[in-house]
Amino acid sequence: MAKRIDIAREDYLKGLNNVIENLQEEIDKMIVQSTEGLEKALIYAAKESQKKAPVDTGDLRGSVLVEMDNTVIAKGNEDGGLTVTGDAPENSTKGSVSYNTPYAANQHEHTEYDHPLGGQAKYLESVLTGDEDCILQLIANGKINE
Repeated sequence: MAKRIDIAREDYLKGLNNVIENLQEEIDKMIVQSTEGLEKALIYAAKESQKKAPVDTGDLRGSVLVEMDNTVIAKGNEDGGLTVTGDAPENSTKGSVSYNTPYAANQHEHTEYDHPLGGQAKYLESVLTGDEDCILQLIANGKINE
């Protein structure tokens, strides 16, 4: 049989305020961690897709751009690497990886193209589908679990 305990209203509300403050702190941490995780996942996708992008002059690999909430956070460079240009805007919730040459879409979509100097079609899509677990781990945890 349960026993009823009467708690004074002022004590009840006092405890509730502490709970609300603690919950809000944890929510704020989650938002920051999610933004950082998304940033890491986007940079990972950019780097991995660069390795798979077709090579002729290197312009395609160098044209990669990573944005979060319309702010550039990383971009490709001439040697095919990726330079992080800044931090993501606080509490960012969306991002993109894109390739910015006139022929990027054709190179991505045409699986019948030959790439004698390396690379492949579907260079971005293959990372997003093939490395899905890694990307989700980065978003959730900020790291890839071994």
